Amino acid sequence: MSDDRSFAEQAARTRAAWHRYQAARANTEASTIRLSAAAQRFMVVLQEGTDQEIAEHPDLAEINVMLDGYYEEPNPQ
Repeated sequence: MSDDRSFAEQAARTRAAWHRYQAARANTEASTIRLSAAAQRFMVVLQEGTDQEIAEHPDLAEINVMLDGYYEEPNPQ
């Protein structure tokens, strides 16, 4: 009888550990999703700030236009 009890107890502890693992995994996934969304918002704000700074400084805007022309592929006609 005690062997059955110890086996049942061990099985219950194993199931509990599995559920804790699944909960931690779900928590990690939720944190990753939240971080990903925050990183995307940060990149949008950073790009908007860079665009505004370039627009406010004519020298930077001119350099940006020159670089765009340099790095764009030629239009074959």
